[in-house]
Amino acid sequence: MSQEPLEGHLNSDTKAAVTEYAEAHDISVGDAVEKLVNTGLTASKSDLSASGEGNLTPARLESQQQTLARQQRQIVRFQKVTIFGGLGWAVLTFATGANGPVWTAIGMAMIVLMAASTYIWEYLPGFR
Repeated sequence: MSQEPLEGHLNSDTKAAVTEYAEAHDISVGDAVEKLVNTGLTASKSDLSASGEGNLTPARLESQQQTLARQQRQIVRFQKVTIFGGLGWAVLTFATGANGPVWTAIGMAMIVLMAASTYIWEYLPGFR
C-alpha cells in the first residue's frame, strides 16, 4: 500500500473543500480527510442497514421473488375472473335482450372491476 498522503489523490475542488473544512474545524488536512472519510463510511453503512439492502441474503431475495410471483398470479387470476364475468354478462345480455338500467349497472360494474383489477384484488378475501 502506498505511503503517499490521501490528499495527494484529490482533485483541486475536493482539496479546497477539505482544506476549508479543516480550517473551519481547526484540524489538520489529514485529520479532516480521515474524519470526512469515516463520516461517509458510517453514513453509507447506516443507509444500507436502514433500507435493508445490506441484509439481503440469497434466501431472502428468493423469498421476495416468490412473494412477487404469488402476487402476480393472484392479479392475473382476478383479471381472468373479471374478464369472464364481463363476457358472461355480455352473452347473457345479448341472449335475453335485456337492456334496462339494472343490466347497464351490472355491465358498468364489470368494466370498473376489469379496469381496477390490478389493484382491487388485495381487498377481496378470496384473492389474498
